[in-house]
Formats: sequence, structure tokens, C-alpha cells
Amino acid sequence: MLGLQGPATQVIELGERLLLPGFIDAHTHFGNAAAWMFRVGLYEESEARQAIDKVAAAAKRVPEGLWMTGGDLGAAEAWAADSAGRARPAPMPIDRHALDAAAPRHPVLLRRVDGAYVANSVALTRARFAAGAPDPRGGRVERDPATGEPTGVLHGRAGERIVELMPPASLEYMLVGARAALEDLRSVGITSIHDVARLPEVSRIHVFHTDVERSATDLDIFRELQRRDDLTVRVYAFLTLAVWRDILRCGIAPRSDDGLIRFGGLKAFIDGFLMERPYTNDPDHAGDFTFRFVDEQTIAADIAGADRAGFDPVIHTIGDRAHRLLLDWYEAAVHANPMRDRRFRVIHAWYPSAREIQRVGGLGLIADVTPQHLVNDVRSVERRLGPERSKTAHAWRSLLDSGARLDLVSDWPGSFNEQRATPLAPLENIALAVGREWHPDQALTVPEAIAAYTSTPAYASYEEDRKGTISEGKFADLVVLSRDILSLKAEEIRATRVDLTMLGGRVIYRRSN
Repeated sequence: MLGLQGPATQVIELGERLLLPGFIDAHTHFGNAAAWMFRVGLYEESEARQAIDKVAAAAKRVPEGLWMTGGDLGAAEAWAADSAGRARPAPMPIDRHALDAAAPRHPVLLRRVDGAYVANSVALTRARFAAGAPDPRGGRVERDPATGEPTGVLHGRAGERIVELMPPASLEYMLVGARAALEDLRSVGITSIHDVARLPEVSRIHVFHTDVERSATDLDIFRELQRRDDLTVRVYAFLTLAVWRDILRCGIAPRSDDGLIRFGGLKAFIDGFLMERPYTNDPDHAGDFTFRFVDEQTIAADIAGADRAGFDPVIHTIGDRAHRLLLDWYEAAVHANPMRDRRFRVIHAWYPSAREIQRVGGLGLIADVTPQHLVNDVRSVERRLGPERSKTAHAWRSLLDSGARLDLVSDWPGSFNEQRATPLAPLENIALAVGREWHPDQALTVPEAIAAYTSTPAYASYEEDRKGTISEGKFADLVVLSRDILSLKAEEIRATRVDLTMLGGRVIYRRSN
């Protein structure tokens, strides 16, 4: 490297710091993250002051005048009461005056857990809710008994009417959130993402049976960011498996590139906890297919057809029966189609049986696992599965030992209903992976966790010759960490900071303190 140094070269002395390849998050929902900028998740707040503070913090990030929404106010207390068999407490004492103090220059509309809404003064003004106006049919506006002015609490159709008049999420609107999302990515050292996305020109011509493409980023967001030279992350776009024929007709080929945007993976969903046998804590229920699922014959044909065209299926899979079915379909596609370099994936891999773990490895598949999912699941997994079946739940070490490759992914920003956010920072997820306490024999080593955030996801997108390691001839996608994490414990890794992020040799983030 020193042989390349010239008069204008900037030299950064690392000292005790660590240089790594730029982190690659191999499973994100960028469009959701952009939209969440305008939404305030209030599911965990049990006191009104906590909720108001969270609204105020969000208002500092959202440009003035743009709508802010959120929910569900009172959910934490309602859940606690329901679990204990007690009556739910009265709604949080939040009205328009409290919201005005937190966000005086934004229209704000929050949903309460009882189905009512709370709006601030700006939102009421935009909706033309006047003091003397009658309540809408099927709704009620709470009013101050002394002045007759709306308090901001809206029931039934009164609240729904404001929801209906909110501006649509136009491309320009989404770009505001997208730029904030890009800042989040580069500040934690992420230079590439594998993002669940959709082709708008294809989506517009289909009549889907349900919202098959929910949580898929409109590809025009990435295209427009790139056109404006604002895109600061490389994108491997997971388009929709169900429309693979139309993707080909649009001229998109597997492993083709459009600037910083690359194609090749096709996303589909199998299940929400589809098991071979009923759950231990619910003997009458064995899970089911996801609402996106049509039938077994359709997805089997789509996997085989997409594979024949050179695309790689990346499939959301949770239960043990779902794993068995997916691996059957993968094997059938491999046997039916010509030999090629395949990089099929199992997304999430929560509850495979021991047999299916071995099959995943035997097929040389890539498993995308999210450490935060285990954190969320650990309180109920043994109760749900029983002691025997839970032995192979979230079995990261067993998957590696079987011959599978492992990506550590965030699934950022979290659940579609916004009730559970997932940490974006790779250092946080690496710490969770190496410091797991439930079945600690399934934890990863620090080098394995780093590889699962760098070289393995580069391989998954057929880009191991471009990125994922620090090697001559590869992109200068780099991250500088404040400490050498290779010898640190989980808590020390979590406390480490990203000092510098580079994309293609250009500094896109530098820590200021």
C-alpha cells in the first residue's frame, strides 16, 4: 500500500484500532426503515412522559411540516394487564397539548391501544376539525367541557378520517426517510446491503392474492438516490420470486449490475411457524403457511423455473415442516435443472430438525440468521417446542458444522407492525452472536461472526472477487473500529465504535467524538 502513496494521499494511523472490510448486512428492509423515520413506535412505553419524550426525539429528526404517526399508546400496560387477568388501565393521559409541546411544527397522529387516536393541533388544523363542527357519523371527537375545543382524542371514524387524508408516501417523501436511513447504515460501518425489494413496473401489472410484496423496498428509491449521487451503499436486491418471468422480460438478468445495484436473489415466504407436530404449549395448533403463500405446487414450480433462469431463491423459513418442504423443493430444482453455481438461501432458520440441519449443510446452502430473533424468542421457545425440539432451535453452530454458510443479518428495521425493532449495528449483532447465553454451545467465535458480516455475504451475492475481504483489486469498502475486537468479550465488542466508513475509497462517515 505504501508503494501507492502520493503527495495527496491521506494516511490514517490505526494505532490500536482495527481495519475490517465494510460490513455487509445480508437481509434488510430499507423501504421500511425509510418509512419508520416518520413513525414512532410506542409499544414498550408504560408512562405518558416516556411516550412524549420519544415523540420529541423523533421530531428533531423529521423535517418540519411532515406528518408523524405512531402506536400503540398503552400497549405495554394493556399486555401486562391481559397477561395477569386484570382489567386494562385507563388510557394514557395524552392530548393535543402534550403533543404540541413535543412537536409543535409537525402534524402528529398517534394510535392508542384501544383503537382511538390522538392528534396534535397542527394535525387537527390540517384536517379542518373545528370547535363547532359535528362529530362524524360513526365517530366521536372528545372536547374540552369548558371551551368546546377538541382535545385531540378521536374515536372511531373521527380518527380514521385523519388517517385517510394523510398524504401518500410519494417517492420524494420516501427519499427524505431514505437519506436518514443511509446515514444510519454508514454510521455503523455498513457498505453493502441485501435488500428485499420490488420492481414497480412489474408490481403495477399484477393482481396478487394478498400483499405478496409487503415490506419490499420500491426499487425506484435506490434508482433515484443513485441518479442524484446520494446512494452510499451497494445494494443486492432480492426481487419477488412469484414474478420471476416478468423480471426477465424487463431485461434483468441474474448477477447483472446497474451501478451500485445488483440482481440475482428472488425472495419468497413459506410459513409463520409451520411445524410437523403441534406445539407443545398448544396441542391443537401446528402453525400454518404465510398469507403470501399460494400453494405448494406454485412455489415448487417458481423455485425450479427461477433456478433454471439462473436466479437464486432466498426463502423465509421458520418451522421444521417448512424447512423440510423447502429443502425438498430445492433438491427437486437441482435435479431437474442443469448444473450451475448455486447460492440458495434459507432465511431465518429458526426451528429446523436435526435432519434438516444436515440437509441444509449437504446442499451447501446459506442460512441468514438474526441474533435479535433469538433474544425475542428465548422466553418462549422451550415452552413452545418442548425440551427435545428446542435443542435444534436457532442452532447456528450446528448449521456451520453441517457445511452450511452463515450470514449474520439484522432484518432491519424490525417487525412490520413496528412492535419489535432489531438492532442495525453489526457490532451489536456480533456481540449477541458470540455472547449468547441460551445454548451457548451454539455461539459463534468472533472471527466467524466477522466472516458472517463480510466474506460470506459477499459470496452469497457472487461478489467474493469484489469485496468481503481486504485484498488487492477489490473495492476499497472499509471500516475502522475504535478497538481490535478479535480478542474482546461480547460487552466490550458492543461498546466498540465505528470511527470511519469508506465506500469505494471515499470516506462516507467519520465519527466526530
